[in-house]
Amino acid sequence: MIKKVKIKKFDGKNFYDMEDYVAVEETYNIFINGEFVKSHVMSPNFLNEFGAGFAVSEGFLNKIDKVEVDKNNIYIFGEKNNKEIKDKKKPKIDIEIIKKIISYELKAKYWEITGSFHWASMFDLNGESIIFVEDIGRHNAVDKVIGYAVLNNYNLNELILRYSGRIPYEIVKKAVNSGLNVIISKSPPTDKAINLAEENGILLIGFARNGKFNIYTSGELWER
Repeated sequence: MIKKVKIKKFDGKNFYDMEDYVAVEETYNIFINGEFVKSHVMSPNFLNEFGAGFAVSEGFLNKIDKVEVDKNNIYIFGEKNNKEIKDKKKPKIDIEIIKKIISYELKAKYWEITGSFHWASMFDLNGESIIFVEDIGRHNAVDKVIGYAVLNNYNLNELILRYSGRIPYEIVKKAVNSGLNVIISKSPPTDKAINLAEENGILLIGFARNGKFNIYTSGELWER
């Protein structure tokens, strides 16, 4: 995930030699049902989870049979059918659970060391943490937590995504494809992200900091 490199640091007056940690990035070739899809750059962790999450969140598959990693090749096998991903009846989200998730202290250790990482996490409807992942790319981190949920047989309709970046259209599209109903971030969404979330009944929460947040869509949220 990280490695030491030698650098010259300028402190405003003088240069001096030192060692510093930087993020490691690797390129992986992605194959879905035997067909090459793309080469993709990411952090070298949670590779099986990334494969499953990428295939589902990008709309290639909605059932994963297996994921295999061979060196820098990721092979995903599964099916794509025409059934509805989202249940018609969506869960109502308790505002106290949202406040609990926002207040949950996440330890982004690689970001603290390098400043080069994004992170994503999944919570259940009781506000309990399920998985936390860091990656050099925010889209990758989101794919990895989605993939973790898929491979561990969680119902994505009943999970809440919290992650570190702004909320663009592409992240909401991943939620639509995978069945997520709630996205929480410390940063705001874009206009196209809001429109897509509204069209699909996704509760979009931004500027979630210090117990405060903004709601950008009309998803289901209720108070006890």
